[in-house]
Amino acid sequence: MKRKVVLFIVKQLVLFGVFYLTLNYLVFDLIDSNGQDKTIEIRSSDRATDKLELYPSGTEEVYAGKQVIWKNRDTDNDVRSFHIKPKDGQPDVFKDGLPTGNENRPAVGHLKSRANSLEYEYSILWVDRDGKEHPYDPKIAIRPGTSIFDILISILYALLVAMISFMTFKK
Repeated sequence: MKRKVVLFIVKQLVLFGVFYLTLNYLVFDLIDSNGQDKTIEIRSSDRATDKLELYPSGTEEVYAGKQVIWKNRDTDNDVRSFHIKPKDGQPDVFKDGLPTGNENRPAVGHLKSRANSLEYEYSILWVDRDGKEHPYDPKIAIRPGTSIFDILISILYALLVAMISFMTFKK
C-alpha cells in the first residue's frame, strides 16, 4: 500500500515538473527570447572619417517582426538628418519603407517576418550641419521570429501534458 502511494506521488511530481517546464518554455523561450524592439543611439559623429559612434556598438541582434529604432542621442552633435539605406544586394527587410530620422525624430524600421537569419548590411546616410552627406556602414543581425507554427506546436504539447496529468490524477 505504501509503495503505491509513494509511486503515485512520484508520478504526480514528475508530471507536474514536465508541465511546469513546458509552461516556462512557452512563456520564456517563445515569447521573451524574441526580445524587445532594438534602439540604436547615434552618440557622436566625425566628418573627417564619416564615422558615427553608435550605442550599442558592433553588430546588433534583432528579431524579425520587431522594430529597430535609430535615434540621435544628442542634438548638439553634427548629425542633422539621417536615413537607412541597404547595401547593394541586400533584401528589403522593412515593412513600411526605409527609415528616416533627424535630430529631433528617430528613424523607425519595422522588420518583416523571416524564416532564416540574416546579417544585414546597410548604410546610415547622415547629413552634417553644413548639408554634406556622409555614409556609415554598420550591420544588424536579423534573427527569425517565432512562427505561428512553433507556438501552435508548443500549445498542443502543453495540452497533451495537461491531458496526461489529468488522466493520471483521475485514477
